[in-house]
Amino acid sequence: MAIAKFTPTTPHFFQPLLPGFQHHLTIPLLFFKHYLKSEINCQRAVLRSHGRTWSVRIRDRRFEDGWGDFAKDHDLHVGDFLVFGYGGNLVFNVVVFDTSACQRQYPPSATKPKYQNKSSTKESTERLLGSTSVGHGGSPHFVSTLNPDSLKSSKLNIPRKFARSHGLVGRCCDTVVVDEQRRSWIVGLRHKESDGQVYFGSGWRDICIGNDLNEMDCFSLELIGNGTAPVFKLHKVASHSDGQRTPNYPNSNAGCSGSVVYF
Repeated sequence: MAIAKFTPTTPHFFQPLLPGFQHHLTIPLLFFKHYLKSEINCQRAVLRSHGRTWSVRIRDRRFEDGWGDFAKDHDLHVGDFLVFGYGGNLVFNVVVFDTSACQRQYPPSATKPKYQNKSSTKESTERLLGSTSVGHGGSPHFVSTLNPDSLKSSKLNIPRKFARSHGLVGRCCDTVVVDEQRRSWIVGLRHKESDGQVYFGSGWRDICIGNDLNEMDCFSLELIGNGTAPVFKLHKVASHSDGQRTPNYPNSNAGCSGSVVYF
């Protein structure tokens, strides 16, 4: 009797941890061929676990840059067993099982990154993201001033020229926004059907609250990864008390206010 084939609603793969897992983890070949494309090489994936996300680079079918932080934050050991559920757009939900074959339960603070000083935080951020905060590492970015509508509607318009230049027009996907403390959020990238305006939607207000962004505060968003799930880094430029910046690109409508500097 033939066994019927079916396609799972949520594809999964599993991997036991073998010696050397701290440096990389290999994605099974058949899973990679069936669900991922070869052109994603050197793009960044998102690993979700316990309400947090980690940005990890995929290179030669392996999770590499950023994987070490994920392994350390989860206190992984040889013999542990990981299950990866694939939600599309290079976003994976990860469940950890220990050698007892039971799911490992983490207390709320267990997977929070540990910071010792500003220097070590900066080094960890640069290692995770492959980008420095000084001068934005040469990556494309735009600067905007937050207005009340952006907070109320949980929406931030992206400059049209910036969106066109970096292939964001017409896309509907999740993005990852990481701040300078290595915290990260999943934010929806959407566009208006009427005029094609690209904007950050669901999740944007949480970023503002988490980074203490208030009305008329100035910030920049740096595009540090432009794969299936684009990755942005948030830099707080100035608070309202520092004075309002004069927009150099007033017609871009970023932040729904038009206060934008485009690079």
